[in-house]
Amino acid sequence: MGRAATRIRSASITTRMFAGASPSPDTKVPIPPRNTFNQGLTSADERTMIRLLGTPGAKTSECSPVTGSFKAKILSSVDVGPFKVSGLNYAVNSLKTVFEEAEQQIPDVVAAVNSAGMLCVRSKRHNRNSFSNHSWGTAIDLYFGRGVVGQGDNHCHQGCLQLAPFFNRHGWYWGAGFSGRSVDSMHFELAKETIEAEFGAGQA
Repeated sequence: MGRAATRIRSASITTRMFAGASPSPDTKVPIPPRNTFNQGLTSADERTMIRLLGTPGAKTSECSPVTGSFKAKILSSVDVGPFKVSGLNYAVNSLKTVFEEAEQQIPDVVAAVNSAGMLCVRSKRHNRNSFSNHSWGTAIDLYFGRGVVGQGDNHCHQGCLQLAPFFNRHGWYWGAGFSGRSVDSMHFELAKETIEAEFGAGQA
């Protein structure tokens, strides 16, 4: 077989290998190495959240109402592009910016994304003594297709993987970086560094 024929055959094999190589947004793929995302960002702990934003309500196992002075910081039913959300004013506005930027590069992903909720005053699923960051409306759960990727699963939807860089760029931490049974690839939250920068001394 001549060199030209060999190149043609190799190109044909490569084409077949990569045909359809870009999975659809609802395809489950392995979470990439932790050092490839969330650079310089960490999850906001309860102590930081209460110190800078106050107590959002009762620490219940299921969603309960926002109470007290924190209610003034909540925006309700705001259109952020693919859907409407309720949450902390800064988080809602940032989320809208994230989707606007993502739509310029991956419009098919933004068009397909679904929300499993943002504002929800409750405890963490695996730690009843600590508030979930959903309690302040600074976290959102996203999924694609008909079902979510459950907590503890070391996979993610391809769409979440594609959205992660946009969220990271705007100071959101991707829950795929959590460890063990807490890993949560559908979860995105304002990072501790973002909360401190926006609501620390002299900011809020």
